[in-house]
Amino acid sequence: MYIPDDKLEEVRAASDIVDVVSDYVKLKKRGSNYFGLCPFHNEKTPSFSVNPSMGIFKCFGCHEGGDVFSFISKIENIGFTETVRLLAERAGIPLPVDEAQREQSSEVESIYHALRFAARFFYKQLTQTDAGQPALEYLKGRGFTATTIKRFGLGYAPDRWDALLNAAEEEHVTPETLEKAGLVLPRKNSDGYYDRFRGRVIFPIFSHVGKVLGFGGRILSGDSDQPKYINSPETKVYSKSRVLYGLYQGKQAIRQAEEVLLVEGYTDVIALHQAGVENVVASSGTALTEKQIKVLNRYAKRILLLYDADNAGMTAAVRGIDLVLAHGLAPYAVSLPAGEDPDSYVQTHGGEAFEAMLDEERQDFVTFLHAQAERQGLLDTPEDSSEAQRSVLETIASIPEERALDRDAYLRHASEVFGVYESDLRREFEQIVRQQQQKNRARRRRSQAQQAASASSGDPRPASARSGPSQEADAAPADQDPEPVEPLPEEKMLLRLMLEHGTRLVEAVLGHMALDEFTEGPSRRIVEHLIEMYQEDAVDKQPFLDGTLGSEIQRLATEVMVDRYAPSENWSSRQNITVPRMNDDPYEAAASAMTLLKLDRVNEAIERQRERLYQATRHDDSDLTELQTEMMELHELRKHIEQRAFLTWDVA
Repeated sequence: MYIPDDKLEEVRAASDIVDVVSDYVKLKKRGSNYFGLCPFHNEKTPSFSVNPSMGIFKCFGCHEGGDVFSFISKIENIGFTETVRLLAERAGIPLPVDEAQREQSSEVESIYHALRFAARFFYKQLTQTDAGQPALEYLKGRGFTATTIKRFGLGYAPDRWDALLNAAEEEHVTPETLEKAGLVLPRKNSDGYYDRFRGRVIFPIFSHVGKVLGFGGRILSGDSDQPKYINSPETKVYSKSRVLYGLYQGKQAIRQAEEVLLVEGYTDVIALHQAGVENVVASSGTALTEKQIKVLNRYAKRILLLYDADNAGMTAAVRGIDLVLAHGLAPYAVSLPAGEDPDSYVQTHGGEAFEAMLDEERQDFVTFLHAQAERQGLLDTPEDSSEAQRSVLETIASIPEERALDRDAYLRHASEVFGVYESDLRREFEQIVRQQQQKNRARRRRSQAQQAASASSGDPRPASARSGPSQEADAAPADQDPEPVEPLPEEKMLLRLMLEHGTRLVEAVLGHMALDEFTEGPSRRIVEHLIEMYQEDAVDKQPFLDGTLGSEIQRLATEVMVDRYAPSENWSSRQNITVPRMNDDPYEAAASAMTLLKLDRVNEAIERQRERLYQATRHDDSDLTELQTEMMELHELRKHIEQRAFLTWDVA
């Protein structure tokens, strides 16, 4: 689908990169930039930077970088057109629709389109048709207002085998695409398809940025032999283990409260939102997963687990605690009154009473686990009490080692709750930690042994397909291009100055630097493009940052535009090289960087000439005199550079 340039710029201007990235990464401001853990690779120390003034991001660990479009495209694994559509929908900007061009869109984009169409279809059936009236009355009977129904996009699937199929055909959405989106099923005994959702109230499942991923459906007929709820299957865009129902509607409230409530069902989330308790999500019918916790970690510091008083509810709460702790969040638990769920409680007592109940009944995980052990009679004997204490200590040990203060606080609290000496608990805790470390070391050794066995057996599979961590070859295969040489820091500074200040610095730098003084690869290609733009009087940094000129150029351009490569104070130790002041005097900064880059290049040439002289001396070469003369010329050139004689403008 063609999107006009003015629309692209409108979407870009409306998509603040800090806001967009914050939907995926927990950012902290440091100076003029924001930093967080990179979403594209595993790391413990934040190396992911967002520059709001430039509208770019850069990871100094995995080297991913670009603008807001490339960030969404990379993290959502979607094409450019769908990326623009996602950001446009987020900003409320309408885009042109061309049915003929839509048919040429990628498979993932076509699935998203089918899901959007289905959500609109179900909503219209609920709110604008006679067939949807029973479903609408059911929702109103649950206390849901028209505003709430619209906010969550609730709908109705007609009790027919082909209602969605026929409507989709009119909109040129193929049955094959509907099947890939999980909306229809193939008939077993004949050709064709039939609707998956029939005669059900529909609950759209949104991503955290508002894209429809799937649906849940509740049966309306009480005497049906069908399951009460059915859900969309896993698809190319929907993974249940990653998705949290209500996160899209509640993420701002979660950020503000720094706390998220985890409930069980769709109607629990909706009822709480309507009552004013918006920092709430549901785990979409699955047990809380590690991937879901990682998502919540972007928004909250605490997770409040609401569970039913029955054994199944308590077991689910206990199982989630270790996972929550392992990812640096603080888990709390609240047991609902017998016979109540969040929906029924808030409908009866209201939102304020619900929040008051949470404040009064919440328990930290040590108190909660102690209470469960006491309730189950596991503190009645010394040996049972000892086992309960050990279980709590194992849970405390799941807290990451770098959060040592949290571990200490919970150990002190456990001593108070169980009424035992803290020193006794600490001795046992240290033993548990040592045992865990031994198990981890043994696991790593087994993994390394498996890798070694695979390598020695000539396993033809790539390292990434073997068990254990992937390994990279020491050298690139002969049919692949070698890794590009990393540009020098001063070279990166010159690129930044030219990109940031445009024509005047391009003229100043490239009037004194030769193209081959820039490192071959993306750095030199950036300079070549700048020369072309300068000749056309159209120097513009945007094509370098938005990927127009290729991904390698985009990665390097975004890298140099952030402050990671600010000039080092060590530059002042080099003769006649003052520390550049980019903001105060870009020309002085350019002069210093050019001086250092030229010195590095001439020193490289001197080293090469020294090797030639050495070889000529060994072989009694007749060209020795000529080589010595060239060496003297290189040393003279170095003095010339040190004195900045190559410059044609005066700098302080």
